[in-house]
Amino acid sequence: STESLVTITLNTGLQRYGGDLYVGSMSILMSVMQMITIPVQGITQGIQPIISYNYGAGNKERVKATMKRMILVCLTGTLLLAGVAIFAPQIYTGLFTDNKELLELTCKVMPVYFLGISIFGIQCACQTSFISLGQAKVSLFIALLRKIILLIPFAVILPKFMGVMGIYRAEPIADVIAVTFTAILFFFQFRKALKQIEGNNPAK
Repeated sequence: STESLVTITLNTGLQRYGGDLYVGSMSILMSVMQMITIPVQGITQGIQPIISYNYGAGNKERVKATMKRMILVCLTGTLLLAGVAIFAPQIYTGLFTDNKELLELTCKVMPVYFLGISIFGIQCACQTSFISLGQAKVSLFIALLRKIILLIPFAVILPKFMGVMGIYRAEPIADVIAVTFTAILFFFQFRKALKQIEGNNPAK
């Protein structure tokens, strides 16, 4: 439902401030977004039961080690995949269209749109970790923060000052704010979770 609401908001704004060509570019951008985020989400979902099991078993060191590796792998993945979109957007764009105008526009806006996604691996890893640590409500809030609380308002407000490019810039701004907030929140919550393990398992 959140994805649908974001899509409606972005496409409505692009149609208003740009036109059909801009709506077409967003279709490509969202497809590329899935190509970048789905592999990372698959990794986190595979690791989630490992963290949950060791957290429940009171294995503090394995929880810490698994978390560090997951964040590193996820961040590396989004840096590499988004890096292609930023530095060689024609590679992705060429997969979806051979229309010259659409190619030029999408290659122009893609580096801007995916700047924030380059560090999205951090949020994806942290968001999954909250679920693994039994904090599903926090994970849900983080998901809503990026899309509903930040992205949609930015996509509505920024075009009034920046024109159609404000819609594309809304994504990286929302991503950077959400990732920063998530990382800070996770730092404190993860420390509390580790202390709880120590309290429940003093021998470990």
